[in-house]
Amino acid sequence: MDKDTAQKLAQSLTADSADIIPFLPYLLQDLWELGSSAAEMLALLRQHVTVSPGFAALDLGCGKGAVSVALASQLGVRCRGNDIMDDFICTAKQKAAEYGVSHLCEFIVGDIKKAVLTERDYDLVIYGAAGDVLGTRAQILHALKSAVRPGGYILLDDAYRPDDAENPLSGEYPALAEWRALIERAGLSLVALSEAAERPEDDERNFACIRRRAQELMQTYPQHRDMFERYVQNQRDEYDDLAERLVGAVFLLQKPE
Repeated sequence: MDKDTAQKLAQSLTADSADIIPFLPYLLQDLWELGSSAAEMLALLRQHVTVSPGFAALDLGCGKGAVSVALASQLGVRCRGNDIMDDFICTAKQKAAEYGVSHLCEFIVGDIKKAVLTERDYDLVIYGAAGDVLGTRAQILHALKSAVRPGGYILLDDAYRPDDAENPLSGEYPALAEWRALIERAGLSLVALSEAAERPEDDERNFACIRRRAQELMQTYPQHRDMFERYVQNQRDEYDDLAERLVGAVFLLQKPE
């Protein structure tokens, strides 16, 4: 894993340093969903997309495979998941077997920056809360579009700023109007938008699990205490941002025929 990929991987999982990467499987061992809600993505597909036999999806940055396994088990989607973390891919394979969809799910360890250069003609491409691993949001949209067949779909999990009255294109997150402009410039259409449902109990439970695992690591690796404390604080800040300052959203996009 090159230095840039490692840093972006860490950032996508709410860390400020790539030094945390070897500890991520332990810190996140209690969570199956890593950022994206499988239920939200499943609902969008059910409402807006006709999933016919042989429907194929590419899940970039698939994490532990929660979205792919849900789509395979509920809709019969053939899923190819790609993630750079070996431990995550191992869990994804175990979950696919547990849900009886190993014949529909293929999970591969690999760099999604490389995968998106060669993967083509999918009915659906999923990019679930993977941050800027593929570049700016404009670059992400272009890269995802290249992997989708004409008429195919993209599920993109991200967020937007609720106040779009001032400072257009400023800040880390675009306003919704800016998102619409980016999508249009990419030559895609916005089919539907699902704002993330508030899940305070789930968020607090997940945060408690991460904090407990971090405390355990502090006992074993006291020399890294500051790093683990920062990770826990970053998690707290992310949950607070999504609850108070940002709107989490899943965009369902379509490539023209």
